[in-house]
Amino acid sequence: MPKITVYTGKEVLQIDAKEGSSLLDILAENSLYVEAPCGGKGICGKCKVAVKKDGKPYLENITKEEKRLLTSDELQKGIRLCCNLKVFESLEVFLPHSKIGAKILSGLYTNEFEVKSDIIIKKVVLEKPTLEDQRSYFSRLKFSLEIGDLKISNSALRKLTNYKDKEFFTVLYNGEVIEIKQTSDAFGLAVDIGTTTVVCYLVDLLKGKVLDFYSFVNPQKKFGADVISRIDFAKAKEDGVFVLQKEIIKCINEAIEILTGRLSISKNEIYKAVFVGNPTMLHFLLGIDPLTIATSPFVPVFADKIEARAQDLELEINKNAVVKVLDSVSAYVGADIVAGILSTKMHKSEKICLLLDLGTNGEMVLGNKQFMIAASAAAGPAFEGVNITCGMNASSGAIDSIKIKDGKVEFTTIENGQPKGICGSGIVLAVAYMLEEGIIDETGRFCEDAKERYKHNFEQVNGQTAFFITDSIYITQKDIREIQLAKAAICAGIRAMLKQSGISDDDIENVFLAGGFGNYINPWAAVRIGLIPQRLKDKIRSAGNTAGNGAILALLSSKLEEEFEEIKNRVRYIELSSFPEFNELFVECMVFEQG
Repeated sequence: MPKITVYTGKEVLQIDAKEGSSLLDILAENSLYVEAPCGGKGICGKCKVAVKKDGKPYLENITKEEKRLLTSDELQKGIRLCCNLKVFESLEVFLPHSKIGAKILSGLYTNEFEVKSDIIIKKVVLEKPTLEDQRSYFSRLKFSLEIGDLKISNSALRKLTNYKDKEFFTVLYNGEVIEIKQTSDAFGLAVDIGTTTVVCYLVDLLKGKVLDFYSFVNPQKKFGADVISRIDFAKAKEDGVFVLQKEIIKCINEAIEILTGRLSISKNEIYKAVFVGNPTMLHFLLGIDPLTIATSPFVPVFADKIEARAQDLELEINKNAVVKVLDSVSAYVGADIVAGILSTKMHKSEKICLLLDLGTNGEMVLGNKQFMIAASAAAGPAFEGVNITCGMNASSGAIDSIKIKDGKVEFTTIENGQPKGICGSGIVLAVAYMLEEGIIDETGRFCEDAKERYKHNFEQVNGQTAFFITDSIYITQKDIREIQLAKAAICAGIRAMLKQSGISDDDIENVFLAGGFGNYINPWAAVRIGLIPQRLKDKIRSAGNTAGNGAILALLSSKLEEEFEEIKNRVRYIELSSFPEFNELFVECMVFEQG
């Protein structure tokens, strides 16, 4: 059996390898993960590692995909794609250092929250028993709380005798005592599970105040950048669904540990958790196979609100804490979008609004108090820097802003780090300036005359023309096509909704940009590449993390939680893949025209 020596940068590990298995699978089976946004299909070229045999670059069995996706210089240095390299002999593998945490949107749309929680804290002093009054302590608790059909958790019941002679507080949910305690403190958790990023908010349930937040890259990302890749992983691997569930639960528990540690709060005093996200992420959270989401007619296992207890999901908060996974609209328009509607109040607006949640997926809602139409466009992960040759997520060193003008290229990076790649906001701005400068034409092709004006920026890479931003970071013709495809999907989706509702873009008065990418994109660039219609350029508003905001609203108010469900029932979903004119609209939107 071949042996793999793995150098992680922190330690050296020896692992056994099943002969003929891919290096990606071998590493994953040993809890060693390399980013593979395409799910190991040999498409993205991101799962690069250095491989040696006896200290020399390993050059055996190089596949055609590796020749296509890696430079000749990389291949000579022993850089290989984990998904393509089949292991038949003992090798040394050098994993890339872990990337610094991503720039994740956690800012909220509002800081004002109504408190009308279904978690109720009541102070109790039990009547003392006598020989004439031998009622049980639980009966005395019922009498004190004035709830005749009171229920109580077993763990709370066990504590009751500890407080029989002193003042205490009960934590009530839906007529059940879920905890008995000395203090009145009560906290909740609102969690936005995105395909790429996750944000956890710790909230004071009594004061309606957000105390802190913690955000992190979704750990499932290593199994695929988009929902389809992860569904494919879950289908292909034994217990794949539970692997993905375990990954997200583990990281949420780590976030809880960090948040409560910062504030010196007991995890046991978190009594409620609310989750929003796209339907696939919510299925994985609950350990439910979402395969039917990926196959026609695209039906989720559940879309209504699901209620559980923390111990059911192994969440490390009070074991009797109430867990609510909020309502989704369809297989591709989830609770995160309903939360966005609730946050922006577009469902109560006289004005027609457009909500665009531009993250890994492109969901959109058009409407007002009279109507709401929702759609999901298969934009792909290009806006997150995936499938872009030098693309990366929005983390330290990513080029996030760029200006190309008068023969000069200027840029900034996140945290002013050394440039390592280009993230979504950077690539969109770059394409917008390339159009302005005539470096590319409306079809996305490089213009010949621009190669003279920017002669120091143009070079050939693996047989294709590339525009260099730095000595090692560049944009290829293929990258521009990826942005065209992504923006065309969003643009065509907007046009389809306008046609379906019988209105024009002139009728839209507010455009809310939400989601990880949506809030960092330059509005001018979004309009310049035709992602958003030209007529809407002065109506664009960054809306922050509307998904997280909506989750907090529902966490704190049972009334708004009910409103959440009402919104879900009012939204009409249109399936773009079956919309009669969608393909025609998509082709039209491929052209880089403003509006």
